[in-house]
Amino acid sequence: MPNQLAQSKRRQSLAEHKAVLNALEAIAEAEHTTVAALLRRAARDLVRSKLAKPSDQMKKVPSAVWACAPQMPSRFQTAAQLARFKREQREFDQVVLDLRLVAPEVVQQHNSIAPARCAVRILELESTHAKAS
Repeated sequence: MPNQLAQSKRRQSLAEHKAVLNALEAIAEAEHTTVAALLRRAARDLVRSKLAKPSDQMKKVPSAVWACAPQMPSRFQTAAQLARFKREQREFDQVVLDLRLVAPEVVQQHNSIAPARCAVRILELESTHAKAS
């Protein structure tokens, strides 16, 4: 029977996984965070580092990420449905920015009703919105 801990094995032992998870738990406790937060941070760091070095294999990554973008329904049935979509959109925007797939201006343009070249004009400022002096 071959040694389960041999370096040539691709499958790793349960002892190794347990040791890594215990190390993550100790780090998370020291940083006052969770193991899931550490794993999320590590995964994002890995994606960022892979995308920093352009290659043919990494060309599919941005499209894979954008495929997960929340799709706005043609009509919202409830306010809760709208709130849920807006929350998902904000979370997705944050991931795209964290992974450095696009510049903040691109996210702003993507989410904006008016194009960036349009000047915003305030036609009337109601007294309820004016600051009391």
